Amino acid sequence: MGQELSAEDAKALLALCVSGRLYAIEQWIQAGRSLQVPRALKKTPLDVAIATGFHSLIELLLRHAPNQQSRNEALRQAVYRRQSDVIELAHNYGAEIASVPFVDVLVTADKRIVSVFLEKGADPVAEYPFARALHEIRAKTILGMYLDCKRQHPELAQALQEQADMALRQFCRDGNLKWVSLMMWAGADPRSQGPTLEHANDPEMETTAFHEACTWDHTEILKRLKPDPAHDDLGQLLADAAFFARRDTMAYLLSLGADPNNKPTGGSSALDACIHHLGWEDMDRVLHRSASNYQTSRYKVSRTREAIRLLVEHRALWKPDASSLNDVRRILYRIEPQVTVELVGLLVSHKACDDSVLHDFLRAPRMQQHLAECERQMARIGGTAYQTSRWQRRAGSCRFRNHREDIGQRKQPATPFHVAQSSCP
Repeated sequence: MGQELSAEDAKALLALCVSGRLYAIEQWIQAGRSLQVPRALKKTPLDVAIATGFHSLIELLLRHAPNQQSRNEALRQAVYRRQSDVIELAHNYGAEIASVPFVDVLVTADKRIVSVFLEKGADPVAEYPFARALHEIRAKTILGMYLDCKRQHPELAQALQEQADMALRQFCRDGNLKWVSLMMWAGADPRSQGPTLEHANDPEMETTAFHEACTWDHTEILKRLKPDPAHDDLGQLLADAAFFARRDTMAYLLSLGADPNNKPTGGSSALDACIHHLGWEDMDRVLHRSASNYQTSRYKVSRTREAIRLLVEHRALWKPDASSLNDVRRILYRIEPQVTVELVGLLVSHKACDDSVLHDFLRAPRMQQHLAECERQMARIGGTAYQTSRWQRRAGSCRFRNHREDIGQRKQPATPFHVAQSSCP
């Protein structure tokens, strides 16, 4: 009975199934005629029988199913339609439980169907079915089934716990406070490190619920997670929030006592992150790759500027290395110079940076050129570092000019009336 029927015969068979002609279909089978219809018709006799719910016809067709794929497809259809009796029937006639992803079983939110699959050996761990189902339909019924499964299968408790933690991380990323609270009630651990559903198989993307809440600026969710200064690295969470200049989250962490100066050198990784974010906040530049002479308006980086101000006011220290100085210069060259003036003013007024570092930062010729139109403002707020950088630049220019004049004097004949010009204006 494995030969495919012609289109005309296939339509006749399907018509018998639609009308429920059980005895006529039995005679069809007894006559040795095939039950396999062309794929172009996009449905099979079993599909039609399951849709009608005619139990005896379903059983007859399962008993004479042309191949394993037909039985498995019947099981999938029964799950989709939440027909627990047909699920039992399909399994009894050889349908494979593993042919239906367990997440598809869970999203039925039917405890009886889920129990049947678990009893018959379905895998509740592979491909994180509970985590996916919880995130997909967000039904408390599934949360209850998760807890039941964890109690009934203690040998799987750790693997199931990882799924709850994964779902929590995803809900933190999404900003879903209700489901974050439910997952916390169910015992999910915000400190566990692992993947989110979006990057389930990428070890490099492992994260924590705390990190997701900080990164995506979900301050209310972070409060619900209840970070503990005695057990959690608030300084690192502050740096996580600062990476995208999440000011509200940063303010909350600072109110808990987060130390902004968590680098081995005593500097602030959060402040470093915020300063680098100046180059990313203007999405017009990032997305459209504006021309090289385009300068970002200070208004387009206002969120990052506020985050920097918050950190400096909480005694964050800027202690960059030489390579970081070059990176920061390149970022600031592409933003209006008033932003550099504001940054230097904050660092100077709050003593958040050594004069020697500011001197190295400001002495670069291109930085001097960048700040040329703001020279008066820099003179007022830049302090010793700026004045020294400016003096050394001018002194270097004088030395170069004097050197050229000395060379010119050697080429001139000596005369008692020649006086070398060596003063610098």
